[in-house]
Amino acid sequence: MEMTMKKVLLASSALLGASAFAAGSAYAEKPVMTFSGSLAYEMIFADGDQADAGVGHSISANDQMSELVWDAKGSTDAGLNYRANVQWRYTNGGSGSFDESWLQFSGGWGSIVLGGDDPVSDTVAGTAGHTFQAGTWGTDGNNALRNVNFLGISTATHYYQSSAGMTGDANKISYSTPNFAGFQAGVSYTPQGAAFQQTQQVNNNANDQVLDFAAGWGGEFGGVGLKFDGSYQMGEDNSATAGAADREDLRSYMLGASITFAGFGLGAGFFDNQESNTAKGSNGDGGQGFNVGGSYSFGPGSVSLMYQNSTDDLDGNNLEDEATIYHAGVTYTIADGLNAYGSYYNMSIDNEGGNTAANQNDAQVVIIGTRVTF
Repeated sequence: MEMTMKKVLLASSALLGASAFAAGSAYAEKPVMTFSGSLAYEMIFADGDQADAGVGHSISANDQMSELVWDAKGSTDAGLNYRANVQWRYTNGGSGSFDESWLQFSGGWGSIVLGGDDPVSDTVAGTAGHTFQAGTWGTDGNNALRNVNFLGISTATHYYQSSAGMTGDANKISYSTPNFAGFQAGVSYTPQGAAFQQTQQVNNNANDQVLDFAAGWGGEFGGVGLKFDGSYQMGEDNSATAGAADREDLRSYMLGASITFAGFGLGAGFFDNQESNTAKGSNGDGGQGFNVGGSYSFGPGSVSLMYQNSTDDLDGNNLEDEATIYHAGVTYTIADGLNAYGSYYNMSIDNEGGNTAANQNDAQVVIIGTRVTF
């Protein structure tokens, strides 16, 4: 309770500080409103060992690459910059849903973001092999597996390079420092990992009272770009129901690095969830994994390769989940606002049901698409 109260006071102080900046600043002019968006459609060919759940082939909009964005920016005479951003993924699930909506206040002292946005573990840090993926968003999002749900596994650990501490776009408050000679740090506080926009607070969430800490450095020497960053997440697991075993609280970290030179890019990332969200006393493993990827950009196009592996034992029964993903991608700009892309995935999934065929799957996925941005 004391730790929770400290986190609430920290968030309240940051919010009051941002409000004080705004209240004490003279008006400069009305904010400038911009509107942008994109729409991507693709043909998906999928083939896996689990024939009873395969999707075969389909035509689908890519929800992560199709959205509408409203962005308003303004500043005061006193130097306070303010911003409101709303993002709508209108093709998501065939019904549409809002992706992010947040307010930002910034100045020479840094930046405060309030609302449904990614934590600093993704905005300040988050470098990994998927940083350089061409084609679809690949494993930096659920694009790969949203089309191949026959893979027989739903654990988010295996969808993309992520730690359990990722609170996604849940309501939060984040502070990021200014960039000092390439160095930047930040902290995010998320009261409840499942609360977005006007969603009310509820009990029994897996990740509550989450703190994200992140730091990174990036610079360039003689045309060679270097970047190193990392993040640490801690929070409470309140998901246990009456009669069920309590679960371990959230403790996880990520590390990443990249190098770029003459159109080439190479990145790698590692995460470890330790015992996060596993039953206490079960000897469970919250998951760990790594990926490495590289790309080459040539004028209007880019190509990339990536390898990713992750494992976990969330039940603590000594039956380990493992996912191995190979990805190759290409993107080509045909004209301003128009590009074509392609991706190939080779995935091997072993679920923790043992060595039965129903809990294993090897699959291949080919995606060919085009995207218009405006």
